[in-house]
Amino acid sequence: MDATIPKDFLIGTSSSAWQVEGTAGRLPGQKSWADLFYEANPDLWHDHVSPEKASDFYHRYREDIKTMADFGMRAFRFTIQWARFMEDPLSGKVSQDAVDYYHDVIRAIRDSGMEPVISLEHWDIPAVLFEKYNGWVSRETVALYEQYVATALREFHRDVKYWFAFTEPNVPLDHGYRSGFWYPFKQDAKAAYQAHFHKILATAKAVRIAEPYMREGMKFGVMLHMTPVYARSGEIRDVQAAYYVDLFEVRLYLDPYMKGEFPSDLLAEMEAHDILFRYEEGDFDEIRKHRINVLGVDYYFPIRVKARETPYEGKTFTPEYYYEPYVMPDRRFNADRGWEIYPQAVYDIGERLKRDYGNPDWFISENGIGIENEGRFRNAEGRIEDDYRIDFLGEHLENALKCRAAGSKCFGYFVWSFIDNVSARNAFKNRYGLLELDLDTYQRIPKKSLHWFSRCLKQGEVVR
Repeated sequence: MDATIPKDFLIGTSSSAWQVEGTAGRLPGQKSWADLFYEANPDLWHDHVSPEKASDFYHRYREDIKTMADFGMRAFRFTIQWARFMEDPLSGKVSQDAVDYYHDVIRAIRDSGMEPVISLEHWDIPAVLFEKYNGWVSRETVALYEQYVATALREFHRDVKYWFAFTEPNVPLDHGYRSGFWYPFKQDAKAAYQAHFHKILATAKAVRIAEPYMREGMKFGVMLHMTPVYARSGEIRDVQAAYYVDLFEVRLYLDPYMKGEFPSDLLAEMEAHDILFRYEEGDFDEIRKHRINVLGVDYYFPIRVKARETPYEGKTFTPEYYYEPYVMPDRRFNADRGWEIYPQAVYDIGERLKRDYGNPDWFISENGIGIENEGRFRNAEGRIEDDYRIDFLGEHLENALKCRAAGSKCFGYFVWSFIDNVSARNAFKNRYGLLELDLDTYQRIPKKSLHWFSRCLKQGEVVR
């Protein structure tokens, strides 16, 4: 496999505001989803670690950005946090402190020679939208999001080429309204799919707002948690199970984003299960007319399925109605998360986008491996020898380059994440960073993987 990294291939790292910034600098009324999540049940969060301080990026962003640039990164993805940016999300009043802060973050990235990449929402919407409107279940949230997007684009569009309406729009809705695993801890599939629809509609409205800038070269898209679905076998029932799971886990978002329409089979299944969302006249037309022009793919693991062998007993509808998980006997997996390691899926994603979706511009916007108790891999000099991360990232990056060489318009690869960060419930249990974060001192310590990644970039190839 040719592991050459082209000079125009966008290599970088990813973050999200609530997971790295912390709450410093926010006013008391600027609470967010993450704050409500922790306050509702601190016991769910590993070691009771809250998002309050996170990685303290808010105070140390200049240091962190310089470190990334010094190690050769070409880009950095971050989030404008809606709850921080809007002093009052209902009235549209903007926080000038937040405007100044994000301007400085962007300036620091650009001055370092890196490309800034912005996500406008990474799960963490203002708390008041839950308290007043039940979050994305309500159409009012769509209108307030439009207001936020228009203001953010107007403020920062001159300095940023790559914009994304959402990061993993499905994840907090599936966990919060379908499984009840995350805040607001509900099991209501109808509410979940209403919220899914509103995020898809909100994306189209955001694209409409962005279109004048897109005509001037802006790239405006979405970063999807795109998990390829593989059937256990070619037997018809296994294949059918995979088809329906793919409808709900992938095509629910990908088809309206890329084709401007929902799959007819998906709408039929939703109606059959009484989870079809409400919509207004003109909504489908807006989704058809205003489509993204770049796609980010967050990839961690595949979904493997087999036809159900036992009756479905869920309290509310989930795609498991159609399948049972299939565990390949010879799979590679991360024992700390239980997730299968399957780099080939990156190539498969590229081939599918080329075959079924017109070969759009796309990139791997997140990819990484979370390991528990990384201190066990610390060497005598105090550095974490994370060879497992080097192997993981190297294989996935090679597959991104392979699908590019095969004609897919894959233009970049971003590691999750540049530093150990707080995650929902997981807190700092599983570490993903190229930089180790010492929670006692908040010192940043480069891991072996960061030095390896830097060497790859300097040599222009994946070093094995």
